[in-house]
Amino acid sequence: MMRFILFVSIILLCSSCAFWDHPVSNTIEIGKTVWGSSTRALEEARDKAITKTYDKPYWDCVRSTIAVVGKRKWVIFKKDEIKGYMVVMGVKGCVDTTEIGIFFDELSDTQTRVEVTSLSTNAKRKVSKALFHGLDIAFAYLPPDPPEPIELPKTGQNTTAPAP
Repeated sequence: MMRFILFVSIILLCSSCAFWDHPVSNTIEIGKTVWGSSTRALEEARDKAITKTYDKPYWDCVRSTIAVVGKRKWVIFKKDEIKGYMVVMGVKGCVDTTEIGIFFDELSDTQTRVEVTSLSTNAKRKVSKALFHGLDIAFAYLPPDPPEPIELPKTGQNTTAPAP
């Protein structure tokens, strides 16, 4: 009985015409989707991405983006620097599992387009604003943010005994 259910499941997964156009890549994509690491939805949403082009080489943009992500304490869920993307999660103010795609397009040796996309418009806006601000500072387009003031704990009453 289990073999029959498995057989029917495989047939249903492979029954679309699109599957047979590229059976190997589609089998891998089905596995990624089941596993939870597919970037297909983010790639398809790139036409609605928020973009900014920097007059910097590809690898400078990638390294600086990783630094900004680390400073913001976002989680890099998936990254492929060669294919030019990373998926981040853990953005404050969004659901922890919301995936945000950051894509890099090398336009020339000295120019790179950075795209931020997500199925969540709120997450896409938050990440693009923070990421582009961080990259602008990293590339010296903006001055660094002023340091945050350090709050000292309130001491309350003087507890030292008076000198005799």
